[in-house]
Amino acid sequence: MKENRTTGHYVKDEFRTSAHSLIPGGSTITVYEGKDFKIYDKVKYPKAYISTIVGSSDTVTEIHLDGTLIWSKNK
Repeated sequence: MKENRTTGHYVKDEFRTSAHSLIPGGSTITVYEGKDFKIYDKVKYPKAYISTIVGSSDTVTEIHLDGTLIWSKNK
């Protein structure tokens, strides 16, 4: 992750809305909003997950899939 990102955390299972997110395996998505970030692990359908995030938030600045930049507000 970028060094200037200061505040972030893994989203706990108890806050996940999909039962699929409780099953081991899948991808890791990191969602950046300014200097804050949230890490979602065990994502089974990353393209759909990313599409939902992008479509529902205007504060997201970057999304990384398994450590690789996949979406940026500046693109």
